Amino acid sequence: MTAASDHHTIAAMRTRHPIALGFLVHGITVHAITVQGITVLLTPSLLHASPSMSPRVPFQDALVAESVRATAPISEVTLYQGRAMIARTEASPAREGLFEMRFERLPATIDPSTLQATVTSDRGGAKLLDVRYEEKVTQSDTSNNPELREAIAALEAAKRVGELNAMKMAAIDDRYALLNAIRTKTATESAKDFGSKSLDPEALAKQIGFIDSAQAQLIGDRVALDTQVRSSTDAFNALQAKVDALGGQSKIERTAVVAVGQSIAQSASITLRYLVGNAGWKPRYAVRADVDAGKLVIEYDADINQASGEDWTDVKLTLSTAQPTQKAAPDEVSPFFVDVFVPAPPMVTGGLIGSAGVDADMAMDSAPMERGRRAMRKMDAVPGSPGGNGGAYGSAEPENMMLAERFDDAYAVQSGTVAAYPLPRAISIASNAQRSRKQRIATVEAKPSFVHVARPLVESAVYLKAVAANASAYQFLAGPATVFLGGDSVGSANLPDLAPGAEMTFWLGTDRRIEAKRVIVTKDTDEKGVFDKSDETKWNYRIDIASTSPIPVTIELVDRMPVSRNQLIKIEMKDASQPLATDAQYIADEKPQGILKWIVAVAARGEAGKPATKSIGWTVVASKPKNTQTTGLPD
Repeated sequence: MTAASDHHTIAAMRTRHPIALGFLVHGITVHAITVQGITVLLTPSLLHASPSMSPRVPFQDALVAESVRATAPISEVTLYQGRAMIARTEASPAREGLFEMRFERLPATIDPSTLQATVTSDRGGAKLLDVRYEEKVTQSDTSNNPELREAIAALEAAKRVGELNAMKMAAIDDRYALLNAIRTKTATESAKDFGSKSLDPEALAKQIGFIDSAQAQLIGDRVALDTQVRSSTDAFNALQAKVDALGGQSKIERTAVVAVGQSIAQSASITLRYLVGNAGWKPRYAVRADVDAGKLVIEYDADINQASGEDWTDVKLTLSTAQPTQKAAPDEVSPFFVDVFVPAPPMVTGGLIGSAGVDADMAMDSAPMERGRRAMRKMDAVPGSPGGNGGAYGSAEPENMMLAERFDDAYAVQSGTVAAYPLPRAISIASNAQRSRKQRIATVEAKPSFVHVARPLVESAVYLKAVAANASAYQFLAGPATVFLGGDSVGSANLPDLAPGAEMTFWLGTDRRIEAKRVIVTKDTDEKGVFDKSDETKWNYRIDIASTSPIPVTIELVDRMPVSRNQLIKIEMKDASQPLATDAQYIADEKPQGILKWIVAVAARGEAGKPATKSIGWTVVASKPKNTQTTGLPD
């Protein structure tokens, strides 16, 4: 190459083998590549030519990443039942270049496989290049902490004691096994010599006595050693707890590094997300019924535990029904083949990066936020009622609506099979394994039907239940519920999973104002027929209801009759004073089983508290061939 060589020149020459060159010509760096035996020299003008002049060439100066420490606190938390998705958002420098955003001091409960990041910029020009996880183990500095130094020394001594005890334990076990082997061999050889002159009973007794004595000594040593092991283990655990409280023997620094490339001088928003353990929520309910007012209120709470190792301060909290620890797809159904059985011949005997559940959370982020207020919070609600306008006594004081929105229930957001409840205000929860926190999700008002249920066959008490539809947008997860009637607690229940629109039933205990008694009026057995004789038994039943309730009540009255399982036995019901219930579920499921159900209306009590009464009567007839034994007929 000469001085006359123009820097726009492309020179080509034949070569025997592919080569790659890089050299200086008059201070200009020249690169060379070989394609199919043709060596092409590329000058800097070609390397920096516009796309219209030549294709992009894969040569560029090496970029050095600038390390940036991300100091942003936790901004968002999505809480699952057993884990939590943490989000931290940091702004990158407002200049061009390659940046490594370092999110340090991550907790020990982190699941590194769930690390993910997103990069957003108003004008573009920012791209996510890499997300990686780093751990660095450093020894604790004990030079200025004599108490920690002494505790670590004592812990190491306790560790050596534990190792010595383990060796002693292994030695005892080995000796005991050896004595067992000797005992077995002695018994086998003695059995062979039994009855012969070669058997020496006195020597055999001495040998067995020696084995018994040695094993007894080993058992005593083992018992004493077990006591020492328990004591040394307790001491070791106490010293380990002390060392941990003083800072630990070593520290593990956990860091997530997000590499971002920026081609424009504008800051980008980098959000890091990861799952942590030792955190979650469980549903808990309080059901409050008011029969006189015809109301049913369900207080839907989240019982939150948070021991992830990170404090959540003023975070946006979302409670999710997704379960990222569960598999996302069902198991396959394997085929099952049937063939003619052929017996076996007789034997001759002789001598990732990623998490399946995280996608549900990401889908939730893109789901539209249906921010409509719950149905019970209406402008025309009764003053002074939950969610209504006015103060506790229905005062006309104007409401601060912006503040009221922050005190409102969580919003219900449905995305496929997952429901999420973002809270409308910032929440702070410190990491503490000794405490849990109850957070209100929603207060749901339902329109119930109150029904009394009497089963006088088993007891005379009459129970009250409330039946209502889940008319809210909230998905109720299975969980414990405390049930209140008026201001009194009447018991507990377990609420099943209830989707929006599902029917729910709550038992509210006994109503002492109402009583139901079952009476067998008559029971007769007669012989029927002339030639084909049969035995016929007839029962006449009556249920008497008495109510001192000040309002009319509806009672679901339940009894039974026997059901025949043999065509020789005929059982039928006759002369009912009131028709049985006609709802489809009863007719399909319960009536064929012999369950009798009436829906009975009972008036309010009379003047001077006189009980209102109602009676239901019916007859059951059972017949069978003469002298046929049956399994028994109940009264």
